Amino acid sequence: MKKSILWILVPLAVAALAWLLTGDSEEQRILDRLEQIRVLAEVGEQENTLAGVARAKQLGSLFSTTTRYDLSTLGHGVTEINSRKELTQRILAGRSKLLSLELGLLAPQVEIDGDHATVGVTGTALGATHDGEGKFMDVHRIEIDLVRTDGDWLVSGGRHIRDERAAFSGAE
Repeated sequence: MKKSILWILVPLAVAALAWLLTGDSEEQRILDRLEQIRVLAEVGEQENTLAGVARAKQLGSLFSTTTRYDLSTLGHGVTEINSRKELTQRILAGRSKLLSLELGLLAPQVEIDGDHATVGVTGTALGATHDGEGKFMDVHRIEIDLVRTDGDWLVSGGRHIRDERAAFSGAE
């Protein structure tokens, strides 16, 4: 009888320990949220207008009500967006110019301080525009700010750190 109980308890204990060690940490929840945003932000060549609108609305829901973007290092200054509706409209405007867009998030570094987090990441973008200017490739080091609201991590803004195209392609 004791052996049969051990055969049940030992696997349960191992499973519980494995769950504790690999369970969703706050860092993993943040990285999962950024992956969700990356997937929603991509544009497929066959995407129709309704699908683009639906994705833009989903994407907007993953951001805080007010967001702030510092693109000073790119010469664009600081932009504040004061509503999700405005953010969704900007997302739609940007998507309408794109024929395709593939995104990557490389080497994320997460720092959490209470209900605030910052993720330093190298972002890659490969795409094409409708205006016929051909394909583009961008690689930038950015910082993404997040805030925990009602248990969910929402993007509250970001900063451009530097253009990494030369370093990424190996041509420095």
